[in-house]
Amino acid sequence: MESLKFHRRLPAGLLLASLLAAAAAPAAAQTLRPSEIADLEARCEALNLLDLESVGDAPARIVVTSHEAAKQATPRETLFFKKRGVSQGNPTPKLPTFPVHCLVEGYVTPHVQFSMRLPPPEQWNGNFMLAACDAWCGRVHTDITVPGLYHGYATITNNGGHYSRAPFDGIWAHKDITARINFAHLANHTSAQIGKAIAEAYYGKAPRYSYITGFSKGGNAGLMAAQRYPEDFDGVFVKAPVIDYNVKNAVHLPWIAKAVYPENDHTPVLYSDKVPLLEAAVRQACDALDGLEDGIIDDPRKCSFDAGTLLCKAGQSEAANECLSAAQVEAVRKMHAKPYGADGKPYYHYSIHFGSEGDWARSFLPVRGSDEIPFSMTGATSGLRYMVMDDNPGPGYDWRSFYYPRDRRKLTKMNAIMDPDSVDLTAFRKRGGKLIIVHGWADPLVSAEVTIGWFEKMQKFMGGPEATAGFAQLYAVPGLYHGEGGPGPYVYDAQTALVNWVERGIAPDHLLLADEADRQPVVRERPVFPYPDISRYKGSGDPAAATSYERVTP
Repeated sequence: MESLKFHRRLPAGLLLASLLAAAAAPAAAQTLRPSEIADLEARCEALNLLDLESVGDAPARIVVTSHEAAKQATPRETLFFKKRGVSQGNPTPKLPTFPVHCLVEGYVTPHVQFSMRLPPPEQWNGNFMLAACDAWCGRVHTDITVPGLYHGYATITNNGGHYSRAPFDGIWAHKDITARINFAHLANHTSAQIGKAIAEAYYGKAPRYSYITGFSKGGNAGLMAAQRYPEDFDGVFVKAPVIDYNVKNAVHLPWIAKAVYPENDHTPVLYSDKVPLLEAAVRQACDALDGLEDGIIDDPRKCSFDAGTLLCKAGQSEAANECLSAAQVEAVRKMHAKPYGADGKPYYHYSIHFGSEGDWARSFLPVRGSDEIPFSMTGATSGLRYMVMDDNPGPGYDWRSFYYPRDRRKLTKMNAIMDPDSVDLTAFRKRGGKLIIVHGWADPLVSAEVTIGWFEKMQKFMGGPEATAGFAQLYAVPGLYHGEGGPGPYVYDAQTALVNWVERGIAPDHLLLADEADRQPVVRERPVFPYPDISRYKGSGDPAAATSYERVTP
């Protein structure tokens, strides 16, 4: 990275005379760097002088800066400060206002729009964080950087290199491999380079350590960074990563969409008002298998449930959500199954786990009376037309005609671009990088088994469990949904654990999960341990107390 450069002229309106000592000469004032300016508003505005054309692998430009002293948050932003904190493993309260910060917005060529928030110098913890975008990105979300900012990090995010409609709009990818590469991994790499340069200019010194955090596609981003750009981050937190990203979008989302919409794209056979019925039935069948009836299915792989048990009987009303019609039974059976062909043989080896039904609304099932389309349907139609195939067919393509056993060759190039499935973390380990992965067993969108499979292959390649324990951990968490929430306690502080590991050499031996204090009359706590170890109830004691659980190696 080249030395930071500054433009010669100050931006109009920057009144340095009121900010500098009276004796300072105007000529000297024009050579001041942002870090040399005491007033926070002027320091933030002075970042407009920063020349980012040669700092990283691609030219970049700051477009606007703004010192945010007490910006009021909208109700949605307030809610999402907390939600983002949970999904990033970095607990954050519902803040009524944004923390005081310098907001910097700009772009990296060709179309990577970034937004960075820098806490005041006295509140900076000395570190840098990239909060990776999720779903199919496409926008710079105002809330995604706040957990990092709240905890003192200079925090950046980006739009994934394109502008699109959240959450699953793939039209931007039409015939554009460059845009797809940026979305897959390059946008985060170049944003990290630029973000570190901005932090150095603002604070007068480079960040001591750098972190990346995210879930789903953001979790995918963390693994991409460790595999492709091991020099970018010292600590990587990953939640619910989509490792088989391209195949997931090409195969599993369409399978689910067809199960719920078997005849056409507009008429579902199943709505989200069936979720309580399904959730209760699965819980009744499988909850006690782990030795404790607590509403949590510890390991859904041990669960056996057939939706046929809910088929309407005489005197029951499907309209009142007391049972399922035959078509609904078939839909649920397919959703719980691995995608299979006409011969009955699976062609994708992961399914939706039992115990995840409480998170099906909007993800898979439409809400009755709402115009909102489930994620699986928008992902299936838009993904197959525009994003997942090497030579995407575009508008008018009948997405239902795609058949993976026949058409898998059409995904070869995009699989290599999109999927962070390399098991070679040699360079990441060599430079001292640390990786924490969290995946919930109640995640309906991304199977924890995919992550476990990759992790075991990585362990084998990197020398075995003992050799990898020094830099990588996986936590498989009972009762945890995809983003936040779930039947189990789901709030945990992985970021502090990661910092202690990176900066102090203290590897975590567990993560402590808890309920949100305002969500439960009794706050539950439960430890989870690095895979393959599990957290098991001792058989006595308060199930809400962490001390009632023990570490067990299966």
